Amino acid sequence: MKLNMITLSSWPSIVIRGIVLLGVAHRAYTRKTLTPLGVEVALMTGFFHSLPPTNLYLTLLVVFYLTSSKATKYKEEIKSKKTKTPGSDHEATELTQRTHVQVLANSAVATTLIIVSLFVTDPVLDDMLKAGVVGQYCAVIADTWSSELGILSKSSPFLITTFQRVPPGTNGGVTLFGLIAGTTGSALISFVSMFTFKENRVGKFVFFTLIGLLGTLVDSMLGALFQRSVVDKDDGLVLEPLGGERVDEGVLQEMEGHIQVVSGEDMFSNNDVNIVMSVFTTMWCIGLYALLF
Repeated sequence: MKLNMITLSSWPSIVIRGIVLLGVAHRAYTRKTLTPLGVEVALMTGFFHSLPPTNLYLTLLVVFYLTSSKATKYKEEIKSKKTKTPGSDHEATELTQRTHVQVLANSAVATTLIIVSLFVTDPVLDDMLKAGVVGQYCAVIADTWSSELGILSKSSPFLITTFQRVPPGTNGGVTLFGLIAGTTGSALISFVSMFTFKENRVGKFVFFTLIGLLGTLVDSMLGALFQRSVVDKDDGLVLEPLGGERVDEGVLQEMEGHIQVVSGEDMFSNNDVNIVMSVFTTMWCIGLYALLF
């Protein structure tokens, strides 16, 4: 069986992809935007994204990583004062570093679809898988931009389930500014992808942009319902643990009497929410794409 992957005859493209991968990995390591294990997992993810004939998948991964890293670092001094990380012994770089779990939470669905596409020869099915990859990256970039830039909004967020005002950083809290930022990120991924489609490019640009908006709304809904948000009553700041994990029970016991749960059940971590959102949104994307196009 012949695999649907790049061939050695396209060696210039292979060399360029390798240089891009190593360059991005070096950047992530030296600037400490990813943990060492996060860099290794990102390299593996990039390898799978480089296997198909198209340059699109690796391009989407790189665009997502570079722009989301910038969004995370943007005005980080201001953002660091709007939430608090349990424990005071963390270096500044640790607060913005992404772990291997976070890398997987934002790329595993796309990687799975890409691996499946290597064994697909039907052009219609291959097109649907491509739509799923594009939709997944629209969703995760929209969620990332919405979170990282939305927290800078001058207006307080409201909980997506009750519309009550909540502190910045509350899981499930949204602002108009955050939604606009997320939709802009989705539009960027959609624009980059648009030129790889042969027909109805404008319609697909709008479609994928809206898929990104759907993704960030689904993420907010999941966060509001299944991810516990805890506030320190002494300063009113939401506790935001490192690496997208849950707040440690030991920390909660130490702070007993000084904390308050403002939303959500303690079922998911932020990483869990991201992966569930990615699966849900990608499935809807593929289904709607098949129906509409």
